[in-house]
Amino acid sequence: MKPISPRLHGIIDYVACGTMVAAPSLLGLNGAARTASYAFAGTYFVISALTDYPPALSRMIPFPLHGKIELLSAPALAALPFVVESFKGSKERAYFLGLAGVVLGAYSLTDWEADPDA
Repeated sequence: MKPISPRLHGIIDYVACGTMVAAPSLLGLNGAARTASYAFAGTYFVISALTDYPPALSRMIPFPLHGKIELLSAPALAALPFVVESFKGSKERAYFLGLAGVVLGAYSLTDWEADPDA
């Protein structure tokens, strides 16, 4: 049994969005990394707001589909510091690789088959 329920996953998603908005300033990331972080935060927020779980604003995206979308974002996050020249600084690299790791960790610990309202 996986310890992260749909409800908890939703809370984690919103905290992650806030972190992706705050972290670039707190870490002093360059402009391109800052913009990418804000873009991922916005995308995650929209997906989270529309997912079929308790913290959603409108429950339109099935929870398992949310998981597949989230899982696809991990390789994108991990690839950014290697394909975008301005992300090759150590802070930017560590930040995006860390985000990818957090996404993979949350994905692997989430019970994607659970009833969102349980």
